[in-house]
Amino acid sequence: MTDDLRRRALDRVDAELERLRSLGAPGVAALAGSSPHDAAAGGDLMLTTRVEPDGERLMVLVEAWRGRRILATGGFAMTPDGRTHTPE
Repeated sequence: MTDDLRRRALDRVDAELERLRSLGAPGVAALAGSSPHDAAAGGDLMLTTRVEPDGERLMVLVEAWRGRRILATGGFAMTPDGRTHTPE
């Protein structure tokens, strides 16, 4: 695996997380019912987005992968008012 591939995977994950944040709580909540979502992320990369309710929060996980190997992950918890927290 090259550093370029990892960097592309991290960039795609970051971009998807920002897109999801911009949807706000109602938009992200709408994704929970049909989670997970797979989408092409350019080249041979794929993104899987999972949204799961956890009490009042929504837990969001995004993975970039190729074949059977996960190359990058990221996520956050979103509160009903749209604020996000990224676990350390």
